Amino acid sequence: MDDLDRLQKIEQILCEIKDLSNEGAVIVVEGKKDRDALNELGISDQISLVSYQPLLDFAEDISRKTNQAIILTDWDSQGKKLAKKISGYLQASNTKPNNLIRNKIKKLVRNEIKDVESLSGYIHSLRREVYNRY
Repeated sequence: MDDLDRLQKIEQILCEIKDLSNEGAVIVVEGKKDRDALNELGISDQISLVSYQPLLDFAEDISRKTNQAIILTDWDSQGKKLAKKISGYLQASNTKPNNLIRNKIKKLVRNEIKDVESLSGYIHSLRREVYNRY
């Protein structure tokens, strides 16, 4: 896959996130820097930070707000474990966790970045590369 294809797929995923958020899905991130990165990419609605309360309480709060959550934890082993725990708690609270988007992004960024907070810089850099080339 070349950089143009990668960028187009990432842009589609960003649109998907925005659409789901507009439909009421909450976007779950680990911390402020992750939220800031999404804000830089034009995603600012319905973002909840995991880092401020116990996971069970967090999942229950999300479930009171919506029946769907997009899990965007980091792509390292800790982020994977956290995504799994949050997903389990959300399911127990009758909220559907969406891990597919996280997995799509992870696959597209390859091993170049490992966290959500690096996503905006990566995409801006990829855009510059693509636009300068084409």
